[in-house]
Amino acid sequence: MIDYLMDDNDDLLIVNGDFVRGESNQQQQRKLLLAEKGEYRQAPLATVGTFQFLNDEGSIAGEDLLREIRLRFSQDGVAIQGMGFENGFLNIRGDYVK
Repeated sequence: MIDYLMDDNDDLLIVNGDFVRGESNQQQQRKLLLAEKGEYRQAPLATVGTFQFLNDEGSIAGEDLLREIRLRFSQDGVAIQGMGFENGFLNIRGDYVK
């Protein structure tokens, strides 16, 4: 998907005074992960709300997070080939179905 790109601070990316457009699939997936439930008024349940899972303890919280990611990403059109925690980082392999 082509869209306006954001920088590392989630501000519009501007180069030479112009907005930058480019492939935004990873940017969209990042937004789905980090936005809290209800943050997008037009689609209040579309996001994962990852931070709500950080306060939960135990392996069940991790399993619930992965389940929520799979559900919300599939609703957004992402086909996930693989997902899990590797070296303490969340790794998601998937792309939008065309």
